[in-house]
Amino acid sequence: MKKVIILILIINWLISSSFVMKEELDFPAKRVNREIKRFWKDKIVDIKEIKKGIYLLENENDTLGFLYVGRVNSCRQGGCSIDGNQEELPFEYFDYFLIIDKDIQLKKVKIFNYQATHGHEVMSSGWLRQFRGYNGKEELKYGRDIEAISGATISAKALNDDVKYTLNQLQKILISN
Repeated sequence: MKKVIILILIINWLISSSFVMKEELDFPAKRVNREIKRFWKDKIVDIKEIKKGIYLLENENDTLGFLYVGRVNSCRQGGCSIDGNQEELPFEYFDYFLIIDKDIQLKKVKIFNYQATHGHEVMSSGWLRQFRGYNGKEELKYGRDIEAISGATISAKALNDDVKYTLNQLQKILISN
């Protein structure tokens, strides 16, 4: 009987843990607010969701900028050398946010939840600072415009591509409105 209960508990744990990747991003409100206060010190900033993951930063109906909260997939769990076509293996990932001013100039990139087993170097504030001022209009080439990181190539390329895509999409959203 004990073996059956233990087996049921193990199966239940395996099933529930397999859905971890499907949960919503945990919005890091304290970290985001701290970073926002660094840029807009004397203002009370309201955060309003425009679209999933994209937020408007306002002060008394005056647009200050935007916030993007996103997730970047890195390697497949089990290692980067695992074939990317193996659908049954979930991705390792990391979550990050962007603070963008009203002119769509990137002010801050912050990684707040790094769940990949390799490539932690991508979290370095010195390396992330390279994205500052990017607006999504020009090319952003990894290895030329953004310094390559040995040991974090996949994470760094993935973040580079996601930042480029996100700012480009934000430009399109604002043009269409």
